[in-house]
Amino acid sequence: MILTLSKVMNELNRINHGMVKDKSTSLNSPTIYDLKDCCVAPALECFRSQVLNLKVDEGKLNQRLKLSQKIIFNELRKSFIVKGVSSCKPEEIQTSQCKSCDSYNKVDSQTFMQSFQTLLQKIYTSQV
Repeated sequence: MILTLSKVMNELNRINHGMVKDKSTSLNSPTIYDLKDCCVAPALECFRSQVLNLKVDEGKLNQRLKLSQKIIFNELRKSFIVKGVSSCKPEEIQTSQCKSCDSYNKVDSQTFMQSFQTLLQKIYTSQV
């Protein structure tokens, strides 16, 4: 799990450096305050589902960055990641009232990336 998370964080860094700094792109993004223990898995799924919507620079780098987006999307779908990010029982998840992805505030792509990286760091640290 640690290796997969490291790979995802590296790919996210790559995207962050080649991303179009565009304030018009708005994505639903959980904040650090939304990341209660039992809501980490749904928050991660929200980020994963939107990573393909990030705008990346055109040109040579574009293909590599698009590949990075697909790698993140696919890696975070793996069952050991999904199961590993939450130690909560199903009934705890239900009672914690996690928000749906659509109910999070929309933010610009840079804020989205910062929140995504914060969540990955939190998950990574909890695994080490």
